Order: sequence, then structure tokens, then C-alpha cells
Amino acid sequence: MTENTRLSAPGTSAPTDTDDPAEEGAVLLDLRGIEQRFPGVHALKHVDLRVRAGEVHALVGENGAGKSTLMAVASGALAPDEGTVHIGGAPLESADPEEARSLGLGIVRQDPALLPDLTVAENMVIGVGVDRVGGIARASEWVRERLEPWGMEIDPAARVSDIPLEQRFIVEIAKALALEPKVLILDEPTEHLSSELVERFFARVRETVEAGAAVVYISHRIPEVKRISARLTVLRDGQVRGTFDADDVTEEKIVELVIGRELDAVFPVKGSLAGTIGERDRLVVERLGSGAFHEVSFAVKSGEIVGLAGVQGNGQTELIRALAGLGPSHGEVTVAGRPVRRGSNVQAARAGIAYIPADRHGEGVFLPLSVGANIVAHTLGEVSTAGVVRESLIARTAREQIARLGIKTPSARTPIRSLSGGNQQKAVLARTLLATPRVILAEEPTQGVDAGARVEIYRILREAADQGAAVVILSSDGVELEGLCDRVLIMSRGQVVEELVGETVSEAGIARAALTATTERLRTVGRAVDSARRRRLRTWLRGDHSPAAVLGTIVLGLAVAVSAMSSSYLSAFNIANLLLLVAPLILVGSAQLVVVLGAGFDLSVGPLMGFLVVVGSFWIVDGGSVWFGLLLVIAAAAAVGLVNGFLTSRFGLSPVVVTLATFMALQGIFLALRPTPGGLFAASVTQVINLKIGVIPVAFVVAVGVAIALEWGLRNTRWGLELRAFGSRPDAAERLGIRTRRTQLLSYLLAALLVLPAALIMMAQVGIGDGRPSVAYTLSSVTVVVLAGASIFGGRGSFIGIIAAAVLVQQVVNAMPFLGLTQEWAYVLPGVITIAAAVFYAQLRRARSRT
Repeated sequence: MTENTRLSAPGTSAPTDTDDPAEEGAVLLDLRGIEQRFPGVHALKHVDLRVRAGEVHALVGENGAGKSTLMAVASGALAPDEGTVHIGGAPLESADPEEARSLGLGIVRQDPALLPDLTVAENMVIGVGVDRVGGIARASEWVRERLEPWGMEIDPAARVSDIPLEQRFIVEIAKALALEPKVLILDEPTEHLSSELVERFFARVRETVEAGAAVVYISHRIPEVKRISARLTVLRDGQVRGTFDADDVTEEKIVELVIGRELDAVFPVKGSLAGTIGERDRLVVERLGSGAFHEVSFAVKSGEIVGLAGVQGNGQTELIRALAGLGPSHGEVTVAGRPVRRGSNVQAARAGIAYIPADRHGEGVFLPLSVGANIVAHTLGEVSTAGVVRESLIARTAREQIARLGIKTPSARTPIRSLSGGNQQKAVLARTLLATPRVILAEEPTQGVDAGARVEIYRILREAADQGAAVVILSSDGVELEGLCDRVLIMSRGQVVEELVGETVSEAGIARAALTATTERLRTVGRAVDSARRRRLRTWLRGDHSPAAVLGTIVLGLAVAVSAMSSSYLSAFNIANLLLLVAPLILVGSAQLVVVLGAGFDLSVGPLMGFLVVVGSFWIVDGGSVWFGLLLVIAAAAAVGLVNGFLTSRFGLSPVVVTLATFMALQGIFLALRPTPGGLFAASVTQVINLKIGVIPVAFVVAVGVAIALEWGLRNTRWGLELRAFGSRPDAAERLGIRTRRTQLLSYLLAALLVLPAALIMMAQVGIGDGRPSVAYTLSSVTVVVLAGASIFGGRGSFIGIIAAAVLVQQVVNAMPFLGLTQEWAYVLPGVITIAAAVFYAQLRRARSRT
């Protein structure tokens, strides 16, 4: 059968794709008549795709051809406008990733659905389900077994945000394989893998196919497609252009089908051949070093493109990031003869260094913003007048760059997240070129980009060099380095071991130099020990419980200092009084943390506390119905929590706006109910609340017990995993099948119910129906959450830290009379401590990101 006869019309099956299960195996993934439209884009046009048991079926096409959209439909992450999806012979009834997974579909996404604030083990547990793992308690052991075949030291207890990008993809792949799926979708799975890991990965894919699964393999790397797949389908402009036997179609023909035209030339003429390289060195690096590389020296002239190559893990990534000011280093870097301060990306940018990152989504583009806003992000001064950004200038500048670089987008106002990877990368390049950099540092510039877009990116980089920039490219693609670079530096064990120039710059030469290097890494015993100690310290600092340890130390130090000045500070009366005041703060702080963990905020906790006190003052009194009053305040708390949760989760309203409105409403209601304080609480109730065990109030014991129970649930239950998952990355949590609306709703409900016991303690402390003293607890709860080291963006925090923070805040206020300080210090000191803690944790997060 010839290639021409294999080419099927859009919307029809190719001749090789028969419907006879006996001939090639049963159809395990059947997509029929899939239509998908977005505003301004017809992404999929009546697409059919059938993948059979026991085959790897490649899906190839340009960025924006519709491949990832089609797979989103197949995996239940996106509902098609028209068409049907069958997995393992059963229909996918709704757009539900959990349903697709239950039918036997696993997926490795180009943008891994990993939750950065959760550990590797927790990510895999959420990905495959708690039941399959055998319980959260054995998650680490189960995950270690699944990761062992990859030969990489990936700590199951490490946060995903703290492991390298390559390891994140291994986790994503291992998670999908652990499902033992009937259908496995692999969307650009090898883009971040070394050649050794690619071979291991291919071996695992073959094992999966031999077990009877169907595999959909999406990749821009045509040689890999030819190696691994039995058949391939070409998708262009949202339409099927043909299905072929992989052995019967050449790489050149595939490329032509993918881009719809012949490629006359892949690489532009090198500067060394065209004579466009300048005489002076634009970038000079002398004896640059860090923990990952040593004594690196080289220079790049204007108009020159220099490549960095070598086996992954030999310091190339750390070197290029250090040059961009994103990593620590020592030595000297000069640009156009001027020294550049190391360790600061701001100073590097001011010196004229522009960095194009490998992690496009994480560091390259601002996903919530438009294409135009992304393009002008580095040159806002040129589209502003007196500091006011002019939309007309942004639109005009963006349109010029869109036309110049061939960015495929409906308009400059289109959100950049809706563009394909190749077009997002072009937008990054447009932003870089607008800044007219002296030096361009490009890390894997064509990663995840199709053949046509690669040619455009090569042309753009060459033009930037011809205009006078010095360009340094880090790439794992030997062909790319051979075709684009004037020189290539080979790194091994953190050192430059060879320089290739002229005709020696070849794929074979690069591979030979990288694989035959015999250099030994420079290291001393002292430094190794020091490094191990630093690693342990960094691991501890990254944990959620380190703030609690720090706060606990401060609490003890303050207690010793104050008691040295006044012996009555440690009296039984003062300790009991302090702990009784701490109890409601622990509960309200815990309530705030529950919402913050789910990427929310609740400004209404203080007024809710006062509202419950006032409501209770009508019934929980001598002669009243105490039990009815308790049921009433429980119902009131639950109602407020449900209102807050419903408005934020159902309508997507800002939590600050919703809870601020609730704050004002509750305050108005309890003032209307009790314009003046009234309603004396029943002595029998207040006596129970004020009970003590020795000098320890029972209320404090209960509050600590609740916080500890919440901490255990946060780490060991599905509720805790889903709450942190949602707070860490809502879009990934939704793709993993987590009921995000329910999770968010329940967080506000639980927060309101945690305010309830705090209100009961306040009843005993105030003794009368007065809601005004409780309003201040809103700010106090925020103070406690910040001191506890929780991320206000969600996903991270500790209830143990809440206990320590609450004790410290109340201890500071309690200690003032013993220190001879006046009442105004009750406001000043907590504010100063909160700001200091916020600055400390911000610096700590910055240090984490650099390491």
C-alpha cells in the first residue's frame, strides 16, 4: 500500500485502521467525530482516532494542531462540543478525569499534573488513589518501589517543588504506569529526560504494550516516533491528515505532512561562516564556580552562538542559571567590559543579560496574562507615559512582534495559556528581543516545540546574534547544537573539558566528547561534609514544622527573660490566665489556616465569633434552654460557613470580597441584636468551660487537642491531601479528579465550626452577650497564620505551628505589664513580630528556590 492511499480525508479513518478486532487487537481508545471550539479557534474538526490493544500509536502535529486538546477530551479533562469517547469499550459519559481513570486510562501530560506543595509520595497517592496504594501510611514504601526501576534517587518525602524538572517527569510517568492502564496517553514524555532515561522509558512502554495496553504517543521528536510506534496519525489545523504504518513513511514525509509544506532549510547560516561575528568579547566568564561547577572560564563575542553540552547532571544547567543570576556562584562575569554582580537576576538583567528558561510554564510566561502583556513585560517603560501603561501602545507593540515572529494567536488580548507551547515560546523570545539584550542565555529553547516552530526559533536566535548579541544555548539535542552553534563547550563533572570549533561541531563529535571525558569532580572532604550538613539543614527548613520549632524556642527564651525580671510571671495564676487566653486564639487560627490551606481567606472569623456569643446570650442563660441555644449557635456557625463557601466555590468570587461582606453583615447583625451588652451566661456553663487540671485550663487542652487532630488529618487522610492539593494548584487538582468545589466549600464550613468552640470560650471570658471584643480575632488569626509559616497562597502550613504562634502572640501581650510597657505596645509588638516573620519567611522561600 502506498503513502498516498494511506492519506485519509479529514474526519475519516485511514485504510489501515480497520474495525476488525481479530486482525490487530481490540480498539481500547475510540474517539469519533470530536468537535471542539474555543473563542476564535476551531481546535478540533470532526476528529476520529482509534488505538488498539498491543500497539503504540503516535499522534504528531505542529503546536496548536489540536493534539493536547484531543487528549484532554480523551482523558475527561475537557468536554467535547460534539463526538463520543470510548475507553476499553465503555463510553465516557461525562468530562470527568476520575471516571476516565476508572475506565482504565492513564495520562502523562506535557504539563505534569503535579502539586508542588505536596510530597512525591502524596502526589502519587492522589494520582492513583488511596485504595490502590493500600493506605496513606504505606505510601512512601509503595512509591519507592515504583521509582526504583528508574535508577534515580528521588526521595518520596521530598516536595515536588524541591526536585529537579527531570525528576518531576519521572514521577508523572511512574504515576501513570502505576495505574496499570488499559490506555496510556503520553504527551511529550521525553522532553526533559536524558538519553539514558529515554531508553529506560521506552523499555517500560514496551512492557506496557506487551501486557495488552494501548499507548498514544505524542511527540515532536520524529526519530523517537519512528522508533517506538507501530502506527502514526498526523493532525494539522485540528483535522486528521492521515494514518500510516510507521515503517512505511520517511521522517521527511512526516515533517511535510505535519507542517503542510517542505522545509527548504532547517538552520540559518552560522555567523562563523557568514563573517558576522564581532572582534570584541561581549560576555567574559572567568573562574566561575559553585557547588555544581568549578573554575569555568570562556568568552563569547557579539554575533556568536556558543553551545553548552554534556551528559545531563554535569553542571550545565546550574552554570547557565548562575550566569542569569538565578543561582549562587563565585568568580567574575563581565558584559561589554563591565562586571556583573553575581546572584541577582535583577542585576544581570540591568547588565543586558536575558534568560530564556527551560521551564516555560513555571518561569517563562505569565499564564494569567494576555499575549500582549507577556510580550511587553520587560519593556513596560516603552509602553507607558508617566508610569501609566497605555493599552494602545501595548497592542501596537504586540501586533508588530506577533507578525514579525509568526505567533499564532487570535489577538494580542488572548490569554497566553490558551496558546500552544511553540507560540508561547515565541512570545518569550519576542519579550527577550524587545529588551535588546547584549547577552541571550537560552536553556533548551526548542523543548516541546514542533518542527516548523523550531525553524522559526533558530532564525530568531540567529537574527538576534547578527544584531550584536552574544548567545549561549544549553541544549540536549546534538543536531540542534551542530546546526546552530559556532562553538560548543563540553562539560563533564562540573568543568569545561573540551571546546569544539568549526567542522568538529557535529552531533557525533559532541556525543564522543561528552561520553569519553575522564575529568574528576573537584571536591574536598571538608566541603562534602559541609554540603551534607547544609542539605540536612535545608531539608529541615523546607518542612512545615520548622517554624513551630523556631517559635517554640522564642517562646521559651522570652519566658526565661521575663521571669528573670519578675518572679510572679511564672506564677500559677498567670500561667493559667495566659493559657486560657491562648485557647480561643489556637481555635480561630486553626480555622483561618483551614481556609488558607485551600487557597482561600476568611476575614469573617472575628465577627462570626461575636455573632455566636450574642446569639448564645439569648438562650444559654439561667432560666433559658441551654441545649437549644447550643444547637442554635452550631446551626448559625454552619450557615455562615456554607454561605462563604458557596459564594466562593460556586461563583468563583474573591474570598476577600465575600468574607469582608460577611464581616460587615455579621457585625451589623450582632450590634442590632445587642445594641448594648446583655444576657448573663449561665454559671453552670461558664464553670465547665473554665475548668482546670492543676494550672492547665481544660479549654487549652481541648484547643491543643483539636489542632493536633487537624494536623494528623492533614497528613494522613484523604481530606487533608485533597485540601492541600487544591490549595497547591487548583487546576492540577481538578485534572486529577478532585472535587474542587466541594473541597473549597467544606474548608469554609469546617472553619466556621472551629470558630464555634472559640466563641464558647469567649462566652466564659466575657460572661455577657457582647460581640465587640471578638472582632479583633480576625487580625489575630492572620497574625498567627503568618507566624506559623503557612503559605498565604495555599497548600502549605501546620497546625502545630498555629499552637506555637498563638502562644507567642498571647505571651507577648501578657508579658508587657511585667516589662513595664504601656497598653499601646499590645498593638505595636504583634505588628512588628508579624512583619519580621513575613520578611523572614519570604527570604527563606527565596533561598529555597535558589537551592
